[in-house]
Amino acid sequence: MKRLLVCAALLFGGCQTVRLDNAARLAARPDFPAAKAAAPEWCRDAMKTINQLEYQLERR
Repeated sequence: MKRLLVCAALLFGGCQTVRLDNAARLAARPDFPAAKAAAPEWCRDAMKTINQLEYQLERR
C-alpha cells in the first residue's frame, strides 16, 4: 500500500496538488462494517495509518 501511495505521488508530482482519500474509499466498501465489527482496533489503526501517510504525501 505504501509503495502504491509513493508511486501515485511520483506520478502526480511537480506543481500539482494530490488529494488522497483512500480511508473514505475503503470505509464505503460494503464489507467494511463486517471488518470493523470483527477487528475494530485493527481497522482504526489501519485508517489512522492511511490518513497519516496521505497527509505526508499531500504535504510534499
